[in-house]
Amino acid sequence: MKTYGGFLHISTVVLAILSTGFLVYNMLAIRIFAHEVFFERQTLSGAEISIAVGFGLILLFDVFSLLSVLSTTRRPQNAISGSKVVLIFGAFCLLLLLADKVMIDEIGREYLAGWEVLGEWIMLYGFLTTQLVYNLVVLLALFRVRPVPYSEENRQSPESNKSTQ
Repeated sequence: MKTYGGFLHISTVVLAILSTGFLVYNMLAIRIFAHEVFFERQTLSGAEISIAVGFGLILLFDVFSLLSVLSTTRRPQNAISGSKVVLIFGAFCLLLLLADKVMIDEIGREYLAGWEVLGEWIMLYGFLTTQLVYNLVVLLALFRVRPVPYSEENRQSPESNKSTQ
């Protein structure tokens, strides 16, 4: 259990840093490379590959952060205050990744049709900004809370709890 908790914490921190960086990159790159992403559909450019890798890392981070929050809420002595709110926020951000995909598809479809896409851009950036806030909340929480190694010495028996009261 000790190895699992340490691995989960370290991997979540690394994924939080990487996914936050890629999230900021994706927010810029989707707009900067809009012509390559939405109009040149025959070839796959380097920008499109890096954007896809970024969204993959964001998905991994969301899953690992949810597992990390779940592992801290299972042990009441390590529970983060408001961890249930963070858990709900994380599940919401996981669903927002699907909405990001839908909005990117809609922007591409409407670009090709020559329609106005301002509303879709606003929605997409609203979703991405919500994900960025979640990344920062989890990143701050991960740096504040260190995993407590699980061992028999750290575990208290019911008799020792009664004697300390």
